[in-house]
Amino acid sequence: MQPKKRKNKVNVEQRQMHIIKKAARLFFKKGYAQTTMRDIARVTKINLGNLYNYIESKEDILCRIYYMYQEPFARWIEEEGILKMEDPMIQLKRSLDKVLDMIHTYGKEILLMYRETRVLPPKFMKKVLETEGSLISFFEAILRKGMEKGLFKITDPFFTANMLVFQLSLYPLRRWNLKRYSPGEIKEMTIEHILAALVREEAFVVDK
Repeated sequence: MQPKKRKNKVNVEQRQMHIIKKAARLFFKKGYAQTTMRDIARVTKINLGNLYNYIESKEDILCRIYYMYQEPFARWIEEEGILKMEDPMIQLKRSLDKVLDMIHTYGKEILLMYRETRVLPPKFMKKVLETEGSLISFFEAILRKGMEKGLFKITDPFFTANMLVFQLSLYPLRRWNLKRYSPGEIKEMTIEHILAALVREEAFVVDK
């Protein structure tokens, strides 16, 4: 019986992802506030009553859009053993590289989150803030370890982690003005700017 349960769970997750992707496009085209669950049922070709078996509400969809790249990143951290690495410089570089790849993939969804999160009720806003808080805490831990080892020229790891996470979202938020650059160039320059601001000169020499 267990394989059948697993199959059912996979089918539900696939259906939820289908709904989320279709709804995200609709939010961009029509606007979040103007989109109804009936509209979402129409574009997903799922009966309105059946739609609620997979998605609780529009707000639920908006939260799940946020998880689309946060959850895969959390899995990557565990699979790659990032938190077990001793060298904070390697931790930082590999994590920046991965986050920027994912941000490019989900650029439109991230822009949508920045634009529409303010409309979320407290229950859903709390979920989003907790998820973003975990990303900030992840980078804060790396920065704190690098600061203690004398590699990073920072005084407040928490503030710096917040600035770092915001800077990583530069491309989705400013993509209209960054069309002259390829995704690879944007990633390279973003990492270069972040490392230049954080890493002591002598640490660069040791790293090389």
